[in-house]
Amino acid sequence: MKILILGAGQVGSTLARYLSEDSDNDITIIDKDNNNLLDLQRHLDIKTICGQASYPNILEEADIRHMDMVIAVTKSDEGNMLACQMAHTLYQVDKKIARVRTAEYLHRKELFSDDAVPIDFVITPEGLVTNYIKRVVEEPGSEQVFEFENGLVQLVETRAYAGTPIVGNPIKELHKHLPKIHMRIVSLYRNGRAIPAYGDTVIKDGDRVYFVTKKSSVSKVLKEFRRLDKAYKNIIIAGGGRIGLNLAKHLEANHRVRIIEMNQERVKKIADELDDVLVLRGNASDEELLLEEGIENTDLFLALTDSDEINVIVSILAKRLGAHKTIALVKRNVYEDLAEQSEDVDMVISPDQITTSGILAHIRKGDTMMVHSLRQGKSEAIEVIVHGDKEHSEVVGRAIEEINLPDGVVVGSIVRDSEVIMGSRKLVIEEGDHVLLVLTDVNKIHEVEKMFAGYLD
Repeated sequence: MKILILGAGQVGSTLARYLSEDSDNDITIIDKDNNNLLDLQRHLDIKTICGQASYPNILEEADIRHMDMVIAVTKSDEGNMLACQMAHTLYQVDKKIARVRTAEYLHRKELFSDDAVPIDFVITPEGLVTNYIKRVVEEPGSEQVFEFENGLVQLVETRAYAGTPIVGNPIKELHKHLPKIHMRIVSLYRNGRAIPAYGDTVIKDGDRVYFVTKKSSVSKVLKEFRRLDKAYKNIIIAGGGRIGLNLAKHLEANHRVRIIEMNQERVKKIADELDDVLVLRGNASDEELLLEEGIENTDLFLALTDSDEINVIVSILAKRLGAHKTIALVKRNVYEDLAEQSEDVDMVISPDQITTSGILAHIRKGDTMMVHSLRQGKSEAIEVIVHGDKEHSEVVGRAIEEINLPDGVVVGSIVRDSEVIMGSRKLVIEEGDHVLLVLTDVNKIHEVEKMFAGYLD
């Protein structure tokens, strides 16, 4: 696929790195800052062009007439919208994706159509990140929560701790502890390496476990892997930007929420928009302020400022002052690695990884409903709709044990007529099933796409 990316900032660069790993993709990226492009040139086999991404002459230099897709993720909403308009009107590009962050545009859904601004998929990173954090807050003990089939099925990452029911026992013992719960462990990571999740595989302390189950069953399953995590009640948010504000709006009804924000004008604005949240003007790295606000009684501390450095530092400080759990929003890999190595930062959230996941479903071939990027892009969880018939399809009418799935590909569950069925060797795939697949090796994606897309060659 020939893909043109407009904007080589954090999101554009992450997309370029991720998509260029697929040899089937031919990537070109445009940015007006040559420094952003030089780093990509050194590490990736892609074409780079320095210039204004919404200028027709620059787009033509990038060979836009032969592009299958344009992804506009510059810092300018208007520039992204204009570029998609030109890609459609002047160059007849088939698919256009754009980042739009301004609420005034997003509130007018009729704006994004072939008759107005022809964008096939609008990305709102702040909205994606806010929804991601909401799911983590709803499931104490989870490291990550990914939704499929409109939330009916969830894929959850958690860490296994010694002294809990399953640690030291094989996976098949789980069903004895949870006889009425339908769930499946789909992948297991030990010391950063994927290991097969067979029934006889013994769970060890520190293992990172990915399991699939219904949303209503997540908390019961989590108790098998870790010490009991009480529901978050007292929450402090460092940073009153779009994500901090929108998250506070969602949480204020059922949680005691406080926001710490440095900017005086921003403090006033967010205080006016919230009904039951205490908004404090100050620095989240102010130890005295944190102690005054009872940091030792805080169930969850969320560092959501625009600065990676501040988010990592204040998370470490909050943890050492007694916060039960800390989460840091981190964009750059160097700080992400630093935060993950610190025992004082319980969870690191990468907005670029979340945004990439939001885009991938529109890039994958076949009838792909949802994609979530895992393990910094090395693995993937996808929801696909099965097409074809018994005569021509590799999967329709066949039990999972009869399907020649690539190594490292696991069927987690299927949804059939709104019923969730866990993956098993004897389960027969039918046309129209929504299948949740987990790939520990993302390079196997094209084999999987071909198998579930419909017809044999």
